[in-house]
Formats: sequence, structure tokens, C-alpha cells
Amino acid sequence: PIFITFRLKFTLPGNLLQTLSDKKVQWFKKLKNMNQREQEHQLQDQGRTFFCWYDELIATHADMPNLLRKKEISDIVIEALRFHDGVRYALMAFCVMPNHVHVLIHPLVQESGDIYPIAHVTYTWKRYTANRINTLLGRRGNLWQQESYDRMIRDEAELASTFEYIIQNPVKAGLVDNWLDWPGTWMVKYP
Repeated sequence: PIFITFRLKFTLPGNLLQTLSDKKVQWFKKLKNMNQREQEHQLQDQGRTFFCWYDELIATHADMPNLLRKKEISDIVIEALRFHDGVRYALMAFCVMPNHVHVLIHPLVQESGDIYPIAHVTYTWKRYTANRINTLLGRRGNLWQQESYDRMIRDEAELASTFEYIIQNPVKAGLVDNWLDWPGTWMVKYP
């Protein structure tokens, strides 16, 4: 399985960038005081740690755009995510937040024996949704940030924590008390 996050295109407020920068400086200071084994473990998870900080900041910051909170727009994103389910990937979970999207998929194998490229999957989602949303809003231009975050899930424990992370995202952001109450959240039955 692969965990993917993509976000609306926007400029982060300076104070938010500074907060993130300060956290990274503190993280590297703590890293210097660790033994080699602890450092290796922390460095292995560095990308995920920084991603989680960033995700938490944008999910709770008042100045972030919340375009995806509108039902007619989040429905376009959900439609795009479901469109190739069972063809290019098995859709396992998603959460359409007001300014970003989390998706968990299991890539499927093409006739060639290769999996569908993740970059192409995310490009397709972004292109389709940008065209539809821009038409709906009567606007033009880029809607999504070019880069996305993706991470291959390595074991059952990480899979379980990723499911939990996705569905609890609107709860953590203070949007609902129970993930089932957020209309942009869905997951397959997970044991």
C-alpha cells in the first residue's frame, strides 16, 4: 500500500514557515545529542516526522484556504479517487480535508507486469479535479501544489497507524468529534 497526500496550491504565511523552521532546528539539536543507533532511527523517520508537523500546522491554521470544504468540490475529488478504483489501484481509505487530501491505495498490476506509476495516478487526480473545479468556479490556473507526499507502507503496524492517521485527520483538526461525521472520509473495512 501507498499513502499519498496532495494539497491545494497556496503560499504559507511567514509565521507558519517560521514555526516549522523552528521545530526542525530543535529536532536537529536533539539529534546531535543521541547515540548513533538513535540517530539512525530518527533519520530513517525524518521525512514522516516533518510531514506530520507540516500537516498538523496547515490543518489547524486559520489562514489556510478551505476550498475543499464545499460539498460540490469535495464530491469532485471523491469522484476522481473512486474512478480508477479496481482498475489502477485498490482504494483503501481517503480523507478530503479543507485544503489537502490523504489517500491510501494498493497499486494494481498492469498487463505489462508493472504497477501503475504513482506519479501518473496523482497527476490524473490533480488534472481531472483541477479542470472540473476550475470550471465550476469559473476560474483558471493551477489548483494543486505540484509536489505530493507519498510513502510506501512497510508492515501491518504502519498500515494500521496510517488508517488511523487518515480517518482521525478531521478530528485532530477540530472539524468533527467523530471521524464518521466528516463527509470526506472513507475507508474499507479493516480488521
